[in-house]
Amino acid sequence: MFEKEPTVSVSEVKLNRDYPFMYENFVILTQSDAYLFLEKNGDTTQALHFDSARCRYGGSNDEARGGHPLAKYGLGLYGLYVVENSPWIHEMMVANRVHPRHSDSSFSRDKHYIACFKDVMFESVCREVREVTLTRKEIEVLVSRELLSLES
Repeated sequence: MFEKEPTVSVSEVKLNRDYPFMYENFVILTQSDAYLFLEKNGDTTQALHFDSARCRYGGSNDEARGGHPLAKYGLGLYGLYVVENSPWIHEMMVANRVHPRHSDSSFSRDKHYIACFKDVMFESVCREVREVTLTRKEIEVLVSRELLSLES
C-alpha cells in the first residue's frame, strides 16, 4: 500500500511591520546563518535572520512566478511565505538517507520560507526566522568576523 503524500500549502507570514518586498534586498550568507536585508533607516537596517545556511537565491521574477511549482499552492508575488510539507525539505531528507546515522525525524522541525521580490526570490530551510534590527557597526562586525574565519 502506498503512503499518501502530504498536501503542500503556502501561506504568507505576517511580520511585525510592512516591508517593501519589491526591488531592493541584500543577503549575507555564512556557514550557519543567513541575513536578508530589507530596509535601511539611518544607521539601522531591518533584516530577517534565518538560523541556517540552507538557502537559494535567484529564481523567477514576479512576471514568471505563476509558473513556479508552488504558485498553485498559494505562493504570492511579494512578501514572506512559509511552505507546509515542503518538497524541498522532503528532497533534502531523502538525499540524506544515505548517511549511516540518518533519521527522518531530524528534519521534522525544519521550515521552508520564501521571500518574493520583483526580480528574485530568496528561499531558506531553517528552524527559525526572526526580524532583527542591526546597526551599521553590527553588520561590519558580522562581515569582519566571517572574513577573519577565511584566514584560519
